[in-house]
Amino acid sequence: SVLLCSKRLSLDSWRPLVSAHSDVSSTSSTLDAAVGLTARSFSTGLAAPLGSGALAGLVFSLSDVARARASTGSVSATTALALVGLWLWLGLTVGAASWLARYLATAIKSRVPSRVAWHVVVAVTAGALALLLARKVFAGAGVRRTLVGSWGAWILPLAVGVTAWVALWIGARLVPGGWKTPSRVPTTVLAISLSIGAVVLDARAPDGYLYLHVLLLSAALALATEAFELIVLPVRAMLGACALSLVTLPFLVSFPSSLEARELLAQPTWAGLQFIAYAQLRVDLDHDGHSPWFGGGDCDDANASVFVGASETPGDGRDFNCDGFDDPKNSSLAFAPFRTPSLQRAQDLSALAKKYPTVVVLIDALRFDRIGNSRFPNLARLSRESLQFTRMYAVSSSTLTSVPAMVTGNANPPRNRETITQSLGQANQLSSFIAPDVVMQTFQLGGAFDPLLGFTWRETIATDYGTGWGGGDTVTTSNQITSRAVELIDSGAAPDLLWLHYFDLHQWDILAGQGLPPHGDVARYDAVLERIDASLRPLFDRKDRVNLVLLADHGEGLGARGIKHHGGLAFEELTHVPFLVRIPGTEPAMIDVPVSNTGVFNTLRALRGLASDATVDQGLLELSGAADVGNGPGFVGFEAGQWSFLYGSHRLLYMPRQQLVQLYDVARESREQKNLVDSEPWLASQMLARLFQLNLERRQ
Repeated sequence: SVLLCSKRLSLDSWRPLVSAHSDVSSTSSTLDAAVGLTARSFSTGLAAPLGSGALAGLVFSLSDVARARASTGSVSATTALALVGLWLWLGLTVGAASWLARYLATAIKSRVPSRVAWHVVVAVTAGALALLLARKVFAGAGVRRTLVGSWGAWILPLAVGVTAWVALWIGARLVPGGWKTPSRVPTTVLAISLSIGAVVLDARAPDGYLYLHVLLLSAALALATEAFELIVLPVRAMLGACALSLVTLPFLVSFPSSLEARELLAQPTWAGLQFIAYAQLRVDLDHDGHSPWFGGGDCDDANASVFVGASETPGDGRDFNCDGFDDPKNSSLAFAPFRTPSLQRAQDLSALAKKYPTVVVLIDALRFDRIGNSRFPNLARLSRESLQFTRMYAVSSSTLTSVPAMVTGNANPPRNRETITQSLGQANQLSSFIAPDVVMQTFQLGGAFDPLLGFTWRETIATDYGTGWGGGDTVTTSNQITSRAVELIDSGAAPDLLWLHYFDLHQWDILAGQGLPPHGDVARYDAVLERIDASLRPLFDRKDRVNLVLLADHGEGLGARGIKHHGGLAFEELTHVPFLVRIPGTEPAMIDVPVSNTGVFNTLRALRGLASDATVDQGLLELSGAADVGNGPGFVGFEAGQWSFLYGSHRLLYMPRQQLVQLYDVARESREQKNLVDSEPWLASQMLARLFQLNLERRQ
């Protein structure tokens, strides 16, 4: 963006500020007649960049309103005006910065003795600003793994500085006799083209890199502002855009005050959300992770112990958790256990399963709605022959949280919590873990809890991990994992528990291979899954010699709610995961009880003939044949941006930074589209109070 702005400065720097008044005299004549010399000075000095910025913001806002409407179905007038106001004020900010930069550039140039010195000043300035931005953009682990990751933060500023110098030199040649109208045409086309390019790059940029998105969108807005100013639109249009920004200001200040607006913040389908997230990040003076802006909920931004979800001390006269009350709310929810038809059936299944090795097939990022699809025949056949749990929810949409929950039975396991493999080791049973190297490294270095603790041995499949975005791995490993598993089974050397972690689907958007749809196309997801499904056939053909457990650690957005990948949120598409258990010689069944993947721990214990651990969530074999849901223990999950709570058939989602509460009946409405907060306020408040209690317990 500094490069693009330097190009703009290069063109403007060749006309003195005084001559600018005469250049635009024709466009401001109408205004002169109406409001006189003061208005003329304003229009020639500040009105043009401000108006151009506002018009550019208006164009961006209309695009955002259209995208928001497409994602939510409808957008109220107040919300639409807030979105328009956001972009208008961003445009005004860019316009003001443009005017200030031009003024300073002219002032500096008049005091620099030579053109060469002027070029050096601009090049150094552009490079210094680029260095500050580059240090942020290249701060992410994924960026550092790219080919330019190790040196990009230092080379980029140098490149920007040199390019700025070249841009100034070209600008001097384009406008040898002053600011000429013909020179505006190629510059305007260039500005518009680069602006569109920046928007396209933003749409294709990886999720989670906030600074990168803000950088690209800022560059696009700056270029659009430049284009509108070069076109020299009527002054009335510019002033009208500025006036509209004042009209939208009340709606912007109060945003988000409605449930609709808060739900819009939960669906990142519009580019303005990046700026809101950036504003909330920067306006957090006490650094407690919560902002007083845009519904952030921090009622005291000067006190780090006061924020949404903070601990409350009854009777102290202070509201620490910003809920409007002194004392914490108590929940009166009753937790009746899930109804089970007979424990004898679970015991019979356990006794039968113990005779066979257990193979866990974890397909990273596999959505539930792909199970049973005829496009994936091997998975579909396994689902028809298994105990299928149709309402399993992962505690997280992150592998680093979800897998530890599965191997320990605890949504937030302490470091000394026993894993399933440690339990098996105490019972003299062997376990093995086979996965690509990127998975091994992620577990061992990336999380607070290492789920690989206790495995008797581990086997690593080599990839090109460490070369790019999103884990870096672009190498297909499914066939290798399956081949090794089949080799162990056929040799009779299979361990009691064999855990296979298939990673190709996680890499669907960057995986290399001929015949796949283009990168960025969500059709790649299903194409990659087809290949995984084919690779699993040799393993599934041995289904009568092993217990097969198929599951996923989380799902994938694939564009739903504007989410392409996963992580940070807990919506249906991200956390509703498949769970299949096939024991040789048993009848298939479908269990519609909503459960959490924390139940995997005791389920695996049962498959290996071990007694259930009463300190964590119950095993799921006990639910085989269950006809009544019950309320269960209240399954909980805490993602960075969204908390979840499963109580019976109801699922509560809460975004602490936006204070957004969403309640869904997942037994009746599986897509989580109908928010029941207004129709069932008591249940929503009670579940939220219980969720706050559990959050305080985990923080202590």
